[in-house]
Amino acid sequence: MNRLLASDYTILARSEDSQNVFVGSPALAELPSGRLVCSYEWFRGHPLKEKVPDQCETLFSDDAGHTWQPGGKADLMWASPFAVGQALYLIGNLRGSRSIAICRSSDGGVSWSPPAVLFEGRYTNAPTAVTRRGNTIYRAFETCPPGNGNWQSLVVAGDATRDLLDLAAWRMSNHVPYPGTPATFKQGDHPQGLYPPQKNIPEDGWLEGNVVDVGDRLRIILRVRLQGEATAGICGVCEVTDDDGGLTNRFLQFYPMPGGQCKFHIVPDPRTGLFWTAVTPVTDSFQPAEPLWEQGFKGSPGNERRVLVLMFSRDALNWFQAGFVAIASTFMESFSYTSQLIHGDDLLIAARTSLAGKNQHDTNLVTLHRVKDFRALVPEGF
Repeated sequence: MNRLLASDYTILARSEDSQNVFVGSPALAELPSGRLVCSYEWFRGHPLKEKVPDQCETLFSDDAGHTWQPGGKADLMWASPFAVGQALYLIGNLRGSRSIAICRSSDGGVSWSPPAVLFEGRYTNAPTAVTRRGNTIYRAFETCPPGNGNWQSLVVAGDATRDLLDLAAWRMSNHVPYPGTPATFKQGDHPQGLYPPQKNIPEDGWLEGNVVDVGDRLRIILRVRLQGEATAGICGVCEVTDDDGGLTNRFLQFYPMPGGQCKFHIVPDPRTGLFWTAVTPVTDSFQPAEPLWEQGFKGSPGNERRVLVLMFSRDALNWFQAGFVAIASTFMESFSYTSQLIHGDDLLIAARTSLAGKNQHDTNLVTLHRVKDFRALVPEGF
């Protein structure tokens, strides 16, 4: 099938200075009223990196995402919006310190409270899944020590019956270090030109985990970055137990996942029990890197983000392709770092997009894609 599922899109945010100011971290949520909310942020390189306040902005829509109005701003990074009753929240990180923090809106995203710090320290993530089981809210984070790699997986849990801006409503699990790269994933000599000495290749590690509720199990599915993404399509799997107030995280396994080398967002469909995500598989991770770098491409060829693919799964581990959402025409462009929201019979996808921007990483747009009647993409009898 040659048809793209959602090549038409709405531009929700655009950088007016695409060489210096970039837009990212799009995420979607829905209130009981039907109001849709989209959050995103502006990011910059040095010397302004993390120094501009209120870089997280929000939009809201009362007509199923066809038109959008500006909402309030929050002093957070990498935030995920979620609703509890009529209240709307953003959970993410404070710029600069990167402590875990949360904001609340009581007017549907029109305005936001000041950030309330939940856990001080240096943490990271992206707008990944906020999962609710009963009255408990779960969100994954990783530690973010200075330097290169060595991030540890963890989860925080909030009691939805209490004031979520109060630290006393929250607990944090133990921290699970990256277990090391299995020998079967390691390569011998890298392709010539892929890793010249002057390039700072990130250490192997994991980041940007999603908490998913699979039957009677809570898992964290993490993006895994191996050898600067030269080995693509792998995720890490941890299991979380929450018994008698004890919140425990442990490593289970590595697992093949198309696009697992880049950020993904997993959402469950309560109607069918299936999980959905949109990923950016790599088309040629061993292609010569120098021609890409000469154009301004950021990272190794395994950091390609131009092909956006929709997938579904029964267990959030074994994934099947539903179709191509969108494809950019060059390696310098991208549709990536997506967040999904099921809205009736449609699947909404917010993407961190670069079209005629600086490169595939430093994106200049947030685009909204609508996959209509998405459940019909699953073959009968699956």
